[in-house]
Amino acid sequence: MPMSVSKFVPHLMKTSVIKIYTYTDRCPVGTLSNPGFKNDLVFKSAMELLRIVDELQDEMNFPQKSMSTRKFSDDSTTIISRPSEGLEQFADMTPAASFKLSVLFRQNASWQGSISWIEKNLSTEFRSALEMMFLIDNVLSGVENTEA
Repeated sequence: MPMSVSKFVPHLMKTSVIKIYTYTDRCPVGTLSNPGFKNDLVFKSAMELLRIVDELQDEMNFPQKSMSTRKFSDDSTTIISRPSEGLEQFADMTPAASFKLSVLFRQNASWQGSISWIEKNLSTEFRSALEMMFLIDNVLSGVENTEA
């Protein structure tokens, strides 16, 4: 049986930092940074954030997927390969909340890992991407001044 070759992923690249600057109508807008990127990546919705994190994990092949993502069509456009536009809008802003994200497993077409709320030094584990988004919503729903 041939062994699959996996590339080494430095520990620092396994953790991303999410900064959410605005949260109007439960729509997060902010940046994701990872040592694997030259620049921060801007997201303007929860779906965009999820796709960026998923594409980052695909590119690093860590953690490996346990199953393929099902699709209606073969849309191969990627978010992380596009130039990061709009970073300048956050230059003078303080994030409403910042999180450290570590995805440990990608099983059952979802993620399992840990998330830390940087400002309050609180951490918890999550069992799915949906639960992770509920945790982020819980923080941002309680933080004042989350509108631009």
